[in-house]
Amino acid sequence: MSPDRISNDAQALFERGFQSYESGDHREAVECFTRAIRLRPDVAAAYRYRALAYLELGQRTDALNDLDQAVRRKPDDPNTLVDRARVLLRQKAYDAAIADCERALNLDPGLAPVHALRGDCYAARGSTDLALADYARAIAEDPENTVDYLLARADLYLDTDNLEACLEDCNTAIHLNPEHALAYQTRGMVHRAQGDTETAIADLSEAIRLNPTLPIAFLARATVYLSEQRFTEAVADCDAALALTPRLAKAFEVRGIGRKQLHDLLGAAADLTEAIQLAPQSPLAYNLRAGVYYSQGDYRKAIQDHLDALKRDPKSAGTFNQLGWIWATAPDPDIRNGKQAKECATRACELTEWQEAGYIDTLAAACAECGEFEDAIRWQQKAAEVAPPDQADGYLERIEQYEQSKPYRLNLGGLGS
Repeated sequence: MSPDRISNDAQALFERGFQSYESGDHREAVECFTRAIRLRPDVAAAYRYRALAYLELGQRTDALNDLDQAVRRKPDDPNTLVDRARVLLRQKAYDAAIADCERALNLDPGLAPVHALRGDCYAARGSTDLALADYARAIAEDPENTVDYLLARADLYLDTDNLEACLEDCNTAIHLNPEHALAYQTRGMVHRAQGDTETAIADLSEAIRLNPTLPIAFLARATVYLSEQRFTEAVADCDAALALTPRLAKAFEVRGIGRKQLHDLLGAAADLTEAIQLAPQSPLAYNLRAGVYYSQGDYRKAIQDHLDALKRDPKSAGTFNQLGWIWATAPDPDIRNGKQAKECATRACELTEWQEAGYIDTLAAACAECGEFEDAIRWQQKAAEVAPPDQADGYLERIEQYEQSKPYRLNLGGLGS
């Protein structure tokens, strides 16, 4: 076959692949670009667009390999460098992504979106000041996309607990585009962090009205409803979030909490089990499921879940406290273990510098289980001293039981739980 014929055939395949890509038939696009590359392996654009098709199919490694090939063949194309930087960012290869952004900016310093992309890389790497500088430059140089850059910066402010700056950027974004759902979503999350639940719900509801396909808006509103003890609404919002993103572990966690509060313990356990499967390194779901088992009276499973949580977060005072409480107060003598209860409760108190009344209360119960009633009385008095004034009497009530040399047995409403 003549070189001209090969070139023409490759061009035809490339054009067909591009049309398939534009129409959303990404598998056909990959096939066409692959055939074009076999004929003309020197054409960088075929690798680049096949990479973009691979990304649409979720084949990130294949995409990165193709972008490497495209850059190798055309190292002075800033667009390919930017495409690769985006993939590297998603791969958490932040330094490599930043390097590609810098190469692209050296080729074309006027690419304001690349400053924003490099800002995203710096933010993900934890280089906050560098990220803020890049976002500021993007905002100054690209007025048409200012809202997007403002919201990227707002997210960084939110992540770094600079709530006032985040709120200011959200307000500016909403002023520039009152129909921007993500601006309301982020502002709602700021109000949630500030404890202004009414305004948070209003903003998150507006975000959902403007774009009912935002799972994070539903999830964020669910957490606010949870804090307001509006458990039915929290569960409904989690249902909506999971309908949009079925593998959202946090939504299973929040729905599990809501279902537990609605006394649907089986549903709560199922949700938290799913959360654990989706995010097995997160200690929270283990502790939450332990709480469900605790409510069911299945103390062995509760202990195992707390132990699994502790493996993932060995400095969790709350987990040590819960283990100490179960081992000190469980009604089943085969479950109780005074020595371990005392060790766990002591560790919980140490981690919180002896300032958590509930943890000191657990230590008192552990001492009582060990038969050390004088220590139990002393620690119970200490718990009452540390507790808020309106809770002190509740702790003092238990002292009489210890004075009678009686250990405390599990009460689901007990202060130590």
